[in-house]
Amino acid sequence: MSEATLIQLTSELLWLVVLLSLPVVLVASVVGILVSLLQALTQVQDQTVQFLIKLMAVCLTLFLSYHWMGGSLLNYASRSFGLISRMGS
Repeated sequence: MSEATLIQLTSELLWLVVLLSLPVVLVASVVGILVSLLQALTQVQDQTVQFLIKLMAVCLTLFLSYHWMGGSLLNYASRSFGLISRMGS
C-alpha cells in the first residue's frame, strides 16, 4: 500500500467521522438551544429536564439513522480491507 493510498484512506475516514457525527451533534445542539430558550421563558432551571430531552432526541436520531451510518462504515471497512488484501499479493 503506497503512502498516497494510506493518506487517502485516512482522509476519507476523517470525513466519514465528521459526516456520521453531524446529525447527532446538530440535533443535540438544536434541541439544547430550544429547551434552554423554553426554560428561560418559563423560568424553570432544572438541568435534568434539558438532559433528558436531549438524550431522547439523540437516541431517536441514532435510531432513525443507524442503517445509513452502519452501511457507510461497512462500505468504508470493506474498501479498506480490500486494499489491504491486495497489498499482500
